[in-house]
Amino acid sequence: MLIFLNFIADETLLLSQKRIGVIGKSLTIKCIQMKKTIQLILLLSGSRSYNIQELKDRFEISERTAYRYLNKFEDAGLVLNRDNGRYRFLQSSSEIKNLHRLFHFSEEEAEIFYHSLDNLSVDSETKIRLMRKLHALYDFKALRRMKDAPSVEKIQRITDGINHKKCVVLKNYRSSNSETVSDRRVEAFQYMEDYKAVWCYDLSDNKNKQFRISRIGHVEVLDKTWEYEKHHNLPFFDAFRMSATEPIARVNAVLTLKAYNLIREEYPLSEQYLEKVMNQYKLDIPIADFHGIGRFVLGLPGEIEVIEPKEFKVFLQQIKKRFID
Repeated sequence: MLIFLNFIADETLLLSQKRIGVIGKSLTIKCIQMKKTIQLILLLSGSRSYNIQELKDRFEISERTAYRYLNKFEDAGLVLNRDNGRYRFLQSSSEIKNLHRLFHFSEEEAEIFYHSLDNLSVDSETKIRLMRKLHALYDFKALRRMKDAPSVEKIQRITDGINHKKCVVLKNYRSSNSETVSDRRVEAFQYMEDYKAVWCYDLSDNKNKQFRISRIGHVEVLDKTWEYEKHHNLPFFDAFRMSATEPIARVNAVLTLKAYNLIREEYPLSEQYLEKVMNQYKLDIPIADFHGIGRFVLGLPGEIEVIEPKEFKVFLQQIKKRFID
């Protein structure tokens, strides 16, 4: 563990050695690299493995960079499990066990955190969303007392399925796409960031799909082990929480200070695509679906000037026309 912490310390030291003014941009790049390093460590410490293409898409890095990260981790003392081109940290290694102790709460700590959160003066939806995230990460029993009990129980059962690699049945799932209510037998493998949906491999048509937690009647965990883990692939996610197989476009825009502040607060993942140039705030960001960023732009009339692409400008005009008609 000491070697690993020295590795993180060395990375941090590189940040402190940069001189302000000489390479402010280099400092920013280094901060992003540090952030990706930590995110990658946490990702590979989880319950599933990833191939190089998934790491490239998720972190927007080259194949060479992906291998460089993996080699650095091994040099730092972390043990990688390599299985048919897929990677994750060996869960039984002492370094990963130490990481788990570092990042996980005890049940007593969970209770304290629960009561502290419950007394905060924030809206109930924010509390529930935060507790859902923490529950999925740390398996809080305290979460069972939350008022949104049905959702909590569904998340708990899905999490059990993920942790034990068991198939689950999403009972009475209400699909908006097919306009049907039916049971879906799936291999659930990863939640969306806000835990309002879960990615699953649908056994009925052998496709990866996103299922909304609120549309599930209840969840049944089956005594049937996953068979298609190698097909558990996540699509590209943009900063506006939309997904696609790959980005459909890059949107370039100029933002006012108000829009700049709001996009950073409401969509934190957009921050790496923002740049201040003179007195302007520029956005250059890959997009999975125009609807996500479109809602943000249309919600701030006069605050965002879209430069390109033309397709996005046409999309915004069509939405505006619907409002008028």
